[in-house]
Amino acid sequence: PLLARLRRAKQLRIEGLFVYPIKGCRGHSLSRVELTPLGLQGDRRYMIVSDKGTFITQRELPKMALIHPDLPTEKGIMLHAALPEAATGADAKLPAPLFVPRRGEGSVAPRMVQIWNDTVPGLDQGDVAANWLSGFLGKAGLRLVLFADSAHRPISSAYGVGETAFADGFPVLLTTQASVDDTNRRLKGGVVVGAGHFRPNVHVSGCSAWEEDEMPSLAFRGPSPSSPSSPPLARFRLVKPCSRCTVPTVNPRTAEREASGEPLKLLRRFRAAELLRHSARLHKAFYSRPELAGEAYFGQNVLVEMSSAGVFLSVGDVAEVEW
Repeated sequence: PLLARLRRAKQLRIEGLFVYPIKGCRGHSLSRVELTPLGLQGDRRYMIVSDKGTFITQRELPKMALIHPDLPTEKGIMLHAALPEAATGADAKLPAPLFVPRRGEGSVAPRMVQIWNDTVPGLDQGDVAANWLSGFLGKAGLRLVLFADSAHRPISSAYGVGETAFADGFPVLLTTQASVDDTNRRLKGGVVVGAGHFRPNVHVSGCSAWEEDEMPSLAFRGPSPSSPSSPPLARFRLVKPCSRCTVPTVNPRTAEREASGEPLKLLRRFRAAELLRHSARLHKAFYSRPELAGEAYFGQNVLVEMSSAGVFLSVGDVAEVEW
């Protein structure tokens, strides 16, 4: 145990910061971004819903990976459609880019929309955006909604206190390069995955594969902290392992599912809760829940604590691991 503690990662380095303006659509890799109590600024504030008001993601419509919205502004959001990688102009007719003016609470009444077990007020962004999405994705009745400024979506109280917008359940998802590398080593070249397959917000290096499973928290003190004992500008609490659905099987460059079912098939063989519970310490009770036995896990869901507003994260920032 002493040797293991000495070998533990002491610092992690941010290698990637990712914001997904519309849930389930393509994201942006940023060099610097503001951290807010709801997560990274601009992340998943928009969402596509069905005619019944239920959230839609790449689980149902993998082609959403080809929608690349600009980062949202106070004025609205620009929608772009992309061709799959290696496709030619003759393969598909793309809709023209569409600017969707922001329809806030002063101009449209909120409607209740469903995301997992939560019902949240969303602001419908109009028929033009709806028709653009339905036409490109080939599904009638789709609507684009914006997370209302007055809305509150608390995370499950079982994991602490916090809120999020239209992310699955937590403000931030964190992944590590070592775990991506180990996954590729086990895949043996049949399928090659990157961080993008797992759609993290913060991607880090500096630890061994799967070491993030046991990390309780990370402290960000900024580029020049006044002292090592000064309160961190931000703290990430790694409160819940992230179970994986079929989205990682969608190639983010082609919007097609891997016919082999990878990497999910592999993760279910060696990252299922029923296997992890034997070696886990921090999340042993979680992995031991019978209903989770067959679920596969990659990445950690994070609660955000900030000392004040105006905290920014940058690629290259270093976080201390708080064991």
